[in-house]
Formats: sequence, C-alpha cells, structure tokens
Amino acid sequence: MSIDNVRKAISIINQHQEEADFEGVKEESLIALAEKILDVEFPDSYRFFLKNLGCGDIAGQEFYGVIKADFINSGIPDAIWLTIKERQESNLPENYVVISSTGDGDYVVLDCSNDGKNKVLLWAPGIKVQKTAFKPYYDDFGDFFYDQIATTLN
Repeated sequence: MSIDNVRKAISIINQHQEEADFEGVKEESLIALAEKILDVEFPDSYRFFLKNLGCGDIAGQEFYGVIKADFINSGIPDAIWLTIKERQESNLPENYVVISSTGDGDYVVLDCSNDGKNKVLLWAPGIKVQKTAFKPYYDDFGDFFYDQIATTLN
C-alpha cells in the first residue's frame, strides 16, 4: 500500500532528525489550492506526504512539495512553483508535477492523470519527443519516497 510506504519512510526520517529538514504539517486548504492552481488531483500517497511533511530533504535527497500559498514568488523545493515554471519554459505536459531532481538536469515527475500506469517517471526537459523524454521510474509515489529514503540512509 502506497500510503503505508510513506508512513514507513516518515518513521525512518523521524529516526534521523539530525539529517532531515522538512517543512512540516500543511493545511488541507493549501494542498487543495495547489491542486487547483495546477489543475490536477494529487494521488493519495503524495497528498499524505504533503499533509505530513510539506517538502524538504534528508541526507542530501530533496523532495518537492508545498511551502506556502504564494506559488509565484517561490523556489525549490516548491513543487507548484517549479511545475508552473517548467510548463512555461519546457512544455511540461499538464498532468505532471515535478517532485524531485536527479541532480543531472533531469527531474522526477508525478503523473497525476487518472490512467497513468507508471505514476512516477524520469523526465529529461531538453528532449522534445515525449516518448523519449519520459521514462518509467516507480509505480507510485509511496514506493518512490520509501525507496529513496531507505537507500539514502542505509
């Protein structure tokens, strides 16, 4: 279960607080506003992450999410600000939300369409052909988040 994986990752984070820097609990109204601005519906596991952690990093691994309602005058790790920016500058399709970076110019994106079978993908912004620009990465956000946390801290 995807939310269970987010819970397990949060448990690991709580055991490594000295290496963690997360925003903290966010109001449902802020998450709903982010969905409205991006015109998407977040998967339950990402919504659970946003509500409980907001966004942040641990041991150098950064996870983008929500900070505050001013999505225009923001910056990384604000997923809403970055997604809007990438939609304008790199033609990121409307159903994707940028949730992390690989560190080499590519991004990790969350597919918020209802039919997305690979909910987390790797995206290379410089590639114009969508079939080549997006590669399957994880089946859902919970699997991605837990695996990144477990791998980073072990």
